[in-house]
Order: sequence, then structure tokens, then C-alpha cells
Amino acid sequence: MAAIDEHDQEERRRLNQGFGAALTNAFEIAMIPAVFAGAGWLVDRLAGTGWVFTAVLAMVGLVGTFLKLYYRYSYQMLELEEAGPWRRTSQTPR
Repeated sequence: MAAIDEHDQEERRRLNQGFGAALTNAFEIAMIPAVFAGAGWLVDRLAGTGWVFTAVLAMVGLVGTFLKLYYRYSYQMLELEEAGPWRRTSQTPR
């Protein structure tokens, strides 16, 4: 019975980590471009340039956020592939 409880706890821990990672990603996708756009808005107000810096900095924040998420995901997938039982050994098949 104790092994089942430990297994359930491990599954809950992984599920909670997944929810936490998803919430972190959602927060980054929403807030980083908004912060950059806010900084651009301040620059636009000070420089009197309309909405140029707002748009440019919002796009920089959005592209940067998605690049960060893409590279983080790619790195995590490479780590999982290397740790998997299907990993190829250095021996070549004959």
C-alpha cells in the first residue's frame, strides 16, 4: 500500500510541475511583450514619435519570448532523448 501512495505522490508531483511550467509559460507570453510595449509607450511619449517604439518593442518582446520558449523546449527534448532507452549506442549495427 505504501508503494501505491508513493507512486500517486510522484504522479501528483509531476502533474503539479507541469501545471507550474504551463502557468510560467503563459505568464511570460502575456507579460514580457506587455512590459516591452509599456517601455516603448514611455519612449514614444517622451520622444513624441507616435506608436513606433511601442510596436517595435512589443514585437521584440514577443519574438524574444517565443524564441526562448522554442529553445528551452528543444533543449528539454534533447535531454529526454538522451536519457531514453531508445538512445543509440556508439556501436554500429552489423
